[in-house]
Amino acid sequence: MASTDLAALERRARRGYELARVRQALLGVAPLLFIVPLAACMTHRPGATVALGVGAFALGAILLWYGRDPQKAVLPGVAAGLVPLTMALCANHMHYCGPDGCTSLCVPACTVGGVLAGLVVAWVGQKRRAGPWYWLSAGALALLTGAMGCSCIGYGGIVGLGVGFGVGLVPILLSRRRPEPPNPA
Repeated sequence: MASTDLAALERRARRGYELARVRQALLGVAPLLFIVPLAACMTHRPGATVALGVGAFALGAILLWYGRDPQKAVLPGVAAGLVPLTMALCANHMHYCGPDGCTSLCVPACTVGGVLAGLVVAWVGQKRRAGPWYWLSAGALALLTGAMGCSCIGYGGIVGLGVGFGVGLVPILLSRRRPEPPNPA
């Protein structure tokens, strides 16, 4: 076999391998194709929801295709982001009316959902003793997924989500910095 034939064969094999990985990555984030339109139908800002959903889909596909630590962050990141997404979509259709007027519950729901999402990402990361790529990947996916619902009143909901997410990470990050007590044995 000539070296040009071998090189062509190697290129075809590599292309087939990469295409199979891309297909597998797209199948891995396919559930977002159902979540995004559903969320867009339930929110007051469907354009922002679809844009954030497309970002979450693209990031998830890239991370699954890339593999390693970022690949392991896709499921926990999306699952954690579903908490603030669901809370925001529910709060989007509720409000509190008092003697001073009516108030939307979207920002508090996004903040509490962000805290819970941060706790989920931190708990999984702590259990897996994950590296920084896990934390970045899972955090980005959780924030993008949650922001689909938290864009209900604009930037305020997304800021609430981000602040809540950061607060949710604090306990685990502080426990990682604490030195272990010396072993008396």
